[in-house]
Amino acid sequence: MSTLFRSAILSFALALAFSAPLFASQADNVKSAREIVTMLDKGKYAEVISRFDSTMTKAAPEEKLRTIWTSLINQTGKLQKELSDTTIPYNGYEIVLVTCKFEKTILDVKVIFDKESKVAGLFFAPHVEAAKESGSSGASPSDSLKSEPYISKDVTFENKEAKVSLAGTLTLPDSTGKFPAVLLIAGSGPNGRNEIVAGHKLFLVLADYLTRHGIAVLRYDKRGIGGSTGDYAAATTTDFASDALAGVNYLLTVKQVDHRKIGLIGHSEGGIIAPIVADKSPNVAFVVLMGGSGVPGYKIILSQIAAINKASGVSDSSVNASVAIEKKLLNIVMAEKDSAKAAARLRRVLETELKLTSAEADANISQLLSPWYRSFLAYDPVPALRKLKCPVLAMWGSKDLQVPPAENLPAVEKALKSGHNKNFNVVEITGLNHLFQDARTGSPMEYASIKESISPRAMEVISKWIMRETERKSR
Repeated sequence: MSTLFRSAILSFALALAFSAPLFASQADNVKSAREIVTMLDKGKYAEVISRFDSTMTKAAPEEKLRTIWTSLINQTGKLQKELSDTTIPYNGYEIVLVTCKFEKTILDVKVIFDKESKVAGLFFAPHVEAAKESGSSGASPSDSLKSEPYISKDVTFENKEAKVSLAGTLTLPDSTGKFPAVLLIAGSGPNGRNEIVAGHKLFLVLADYLTRHGIAVLRYDKRGIGGSTGDYAAATTTDFASDALAGVNYLLTVKQVDHRKIGLIGHSEGGIIAPIVADKSPNVAFVVLMGGSGVPGYKIILSQIAAINKASGVSDSSVNASVAIEKKLLNIVMAEKDSAKAAARLRRVLETELKLTSAEADANISQLLSPWYRSFLAYDPVPALRKLKCPVLAMWGSKDLQVPPAENLPAVEKALKSGHNKNFNVVEITGLNHLFQDARTGSPMEYASIKESISPRAMEVISKWIMRETERKSR
């Protein structure tokens, strides 16, 4: 998924709705976090360890810390500069995210401080720019690409059943007549209407291209993100599908849209959501799946870990060990419905087998037991795919390591065939990654260093297919 990749060792999701503890000084923690990054870069591992609490000191001795940093630099290239810092209160701790530019990518160095300003956790994760929790998500008409030959305006629409208001941007060709239209459905994570990943505004670029080619486009902030109301943290894939359905209903009210030619484009998790929406709405005329999955979520997670680690040069034995421990964690999440019991079992694995600190274990448990993650692991996309009767374009990049085509392409194709869909195209585009960029290895570590946001090859396939399918409806 666009922001789904997780590793129990390297990254974690943050639950933000906690009261802030009383720290000695927020400014001091920020300064300390930046100093730790500098010390790591200079190889001063003993000085870094002097900032650790007792648990971290035991968990990450000097040689282990050296190995972690050296391995990271081998993947990312040298540290070039620190770009920014962000402070987040978290369950009795304070987290400082130092966003750093390396030669090949941008990473967040996440330093967890306890109340005594000792380091209780240290993580490295690909940087994902999420929309702000209030105000615009950076997608007003002024944020559109310069000199756009089309109309761009901010809109809102309602998911009345969920009592959620969704804010978005609608772009329309600047000419007379009615146009085919698409709703863009973002991948996992707190995405705004532009689906910003590693600095790339994927949906802004895609919307611009499609509208220039005669297609109206609606993109929107997820519930609880940007200008949209609602509780993002409590939402599941089903909830996001109901929001997308509200988007389809909104397009039915736009006079410039040909209501017989409304389609969905779902990227990553959006590729799971789109078939759900199409099954609920007879007004969906076509569906485009970009890097969508054809297998249950837990299989996606295990495939991601194996594919990304292999692309990073990790040995087969280490890859197998990572997959085995992740499988153990996921089995607990899926089998144990009591969250308190599940948390206790997860903690034993995380602290005993992975040697994580209590703070690090807390962060992983929070993600593993979130409503969205639990539902994602169990969700099987095949039944919804079988129900798709409208035209479908399913596409992957050959170097997609987050939703690998070798596993997902045949599964989606089989589901569409078994559902007796009469009009579908399954395409694997050579050389593209999960963001549909031209890539070297496909690793998420490369996303930020690639100049293009989406390959023109991918956008041309989508545009031509949509125009061909919608022209058929005019005959």
